Amino acid sequence: MLLAAAAVFIGSQLCRHCHAEVFDAYARTPMARSSGRVESVPAAQFTAAGHRYQITDRTLQFDGGSSSIDYFIGSNAAGRTYLRERDGYLFELPVTWYAQKQAWDASPGYEKDGEVRLTRAVEPSCLQCHASRVRPVRGTQNRYGDPPFLENGVSCERCHGPGSEHASDPAKSRMVNPAKLDAERRDAVCSQCHLTGEARIERTGRTFAEYRAGDRLSDVATYFVSKLGRRDLKVTSHVEKLAGSACKTAAGDKLWCGTCHEPHTNTDKTQQACLGCHAVAHRQQERCATCHMPRTRAVDANHGVMTDHSIPRTGRGGAAPDLKTLVPFLGTGDDRALGLAYAELGDRRAKEFLLRAEPRDWPVRLRLAVLEPDAARAAQLYESVLRDNPFEPVALVNLGTHLARLGRYTEAGQLWDRALLTNPALEEAVLNLAQIRSPKDARVLLSRYLELNPVSRKARAALAKLGQ
Repeated sequence: MLLAAAAVFIGSQLCRHCHAEVFDAYARTPMARSSGRVESVPAAQFTAAGHRYQITDRTLQFDGGSSSIDYFIGSNAAGRTYLRERDGYLFELPVTWYAQKQAWDASPGYEKDGEVRLTRAVEPSCLQCHASRVRPVRGTQNRYGDPPFLENGVSCERCHGPGSEHASDPAKSRMVNPAKLDAERRDAVCSQCHLTGEARIERTGRTFAEYRAGDRLSDVATYFVSKLGRRDLKVTSHVEKLAGSACKTAAGDKLWCGTCHEPHTNTDKTQQACLGCHAVAHRQQERCATCHMPRTRAVDANHGVMTDHSIPRTGRGGAAPDLKTLVPFLGTGDDRALGLAYAELGDRRAKEFLLRAEPRDWPVRLRLAVLEPDAARAAQLYESVLRDNPFEPVALVNLGTHLARLGRYTEAGQLWDRALLTNPALEEAVLNLAQIRSPKDARVLLSRYLELNPVSRKARAALAKLGQ
């Protein structure tokens, strides 16, 4: 009996042997250039979020320290954010180059930071839409192999599926052609990176990284949007914005990303698509998208400006009301998914859904532990989380804190040590360990952390208290 084997990723370079023209054209597109190792960064001096910075020879310097600039994410069409690497752990730097503004400024989410923050972990889900064949190290939050990803940008196989069987026998095994899939599987290829929603919740036992072209994205995750809608834009809200447009409502499945975008060359087919339905449109000598798909500032990208895919009749702006009632845009909106989504947003409605959630797996129990006012019950929940996921950093830190308050310092220290193996920049674990270790060990611990995060006021204060 012959046993089937799953296809595996083999890398885009093998595709070039037979598809050189398409490969070379695609290599010049923004999607193909959305990540990579930093070769050079132009020298610069600037202020961002009140902090002064200088860039020299792939080094970011600031008051109190410096950092290497090792990797980038972003094609530089809208901008480019940079990452630092320390012992295989990746962290996002607090400054971004905004191409449309031609200026450096604070990275999204760093605009109001009181000190230079170097400890934002770059988790696999962050890299997944910018790089291909990402190599996370199991048991860590943000550690990767060397290199952290095997291909820069979005590779051929991200949209066409693993290529091992096709490379072995092209006639027998065909690659995925998104345009020939049914609408749900076709749209999923683009939605994997261009659908944001208000929350993305992985289904029980599944991870976003498991998605392969040709699958249904709803089998991996549920995406929620606001029932009231939102009038502002997010960086990757293209899919949900298009779905709410009058054009999509009228055209149905015939209108999709490929209607206007040619991914291999980045050719814009928007005008052809518009006139295909609106042959007697007014001002046909002008580009329809200029007015009806206006470039608008994204609320989650500082200076980033994105195209409004809601295709409004006239320009519009303004955010939807703050109250967010979530509804599933893609996938199943059961109690578990809704509870985790509301918890992700910090919404107090989370607990009522989480208490009804089935199954009550470790992500549910983790959120319930964070919300649980009784310390003993919270500790029991954290313990159960760690039985299923021994590397969960929040559970490790918080359970350790609970045990330390009970005087169980040895057990607490073991948990905090484990937490620092998942991510050495967990400041709470460092500061807690410094309080229960010998002064000599505490100095070593704090000094090592300050090499990673040199401007931490809390760590400096703790070191000063010990006496250097």
